[in-house]
Amino acid sequence: MADSLTTRQVAELLQQPEWRIRRVVDSLEAVQRFGGKRVIPPALIPDIVDALRARGWLQHEEPAR
Repeated sequence: MADSLTTRQVAELLQQPEWRIRRVVDSLEAVQRFGGKRVIPPALIPDIVDALRARGWLQHEEPAR
């Protein structure tokens, strides 16, 4: 995985609209900007998933049996 991701890349990875990712990422203090773009470290993906779930935008997946 890359050293950093864009909101579009995270949206594609999580199959979510990009606007949702932008809102969640903007609420995280650890995300920096470079040239107006959000620079998202891959290590923040679990935090983004948790925030999406907390907002009701991502459902918990049942484990495969």
